[in-house]
Amino acid sequence: MMQILDTLFGPLARLLVARGVQFPDLVERMKLHYVEAARSITGGKVTDSRLSVLTGLQRRDITRLRAIEPQDPRPNHLARLVALWRTEPPYQQGGTPRRLAKNGPEPSFETLARAVRRDVHPRTMLDTLLAAGTVTLDPESQEVRLVMTSYQPLAGSDDQLAYLAHNLGDHMSAATENVLGHKPPHFERAVHYTELTADQLAELEAEYRAGQMALFEALSRRAAAMKALPAPRGAHRFRAGGYFYRTGKEDT
Repeated sequence: MMQILDTLFGPLARLLVARGVQFPDLVERMKLHYVEAARSITGGKVTDSRLSVLTGLQRRDITRLRAIEPQDPRPNHLARLVALWRTEPPYQQGGTPRRLAKNGPEPSFETLARAVRRDVHPRTMLDTLLAAGTVTLDPESQEVRLVMTSYQPLAGSDDQLAYLAHNLGDHMSAATENVLGHKPPHFERAVHYTELTADQLAELEAEYRAGQMALFEALSRRAAAMKALPAPRGAHRFRAGGYFYRTGKEDT
């Protein structure tokens, strides 16, 4: 089992070492998730002794950890801002995001930012989006234009790490539940080939990116239209993602 998981442990170790996370800190955090996993699969009354048997942890650790609840990463407010800009009627027309005045009454970037979070100044949000290349600001008209279809955080930023946690977390949950026999199974597919040239990979990646973005945009529009219906809101959520990983001798 451990050898099978080496392909998961390797990238995780590289990330943690690069971010300065010490191994003892990882172990301590993993203990918490072991306890939560054992609690989730145990029916009836769950005793510390039972959790200790399932996890291999000492009972004193179990007692301490049972009082701690794992916290999900906070949803990214800038990603939500871009999504609202692309889907809410005041901020888009005919499926195209409007150019927004930097400040002023609705529709403006200021009112859009305030609708997302009132505890963060709109200028702070604008500066972050400008730095990431998500928007541009006309210095004369002071109009803000959305130039990217989604917010892509700067490399190594806390926002990017939050994306990683959300995306890989849901992907791992889907794959894990499939292995454990979830019915119906979650959709999880991949295609992989070897012995291709760098030019061939570039061509395939460009086709994949275009197809995925078209699908993501269609799903986003459909989901936004569903949420706009007068029917009561549901309690379900989804995340659909994709990746294209390439490697070869020239990349090493």
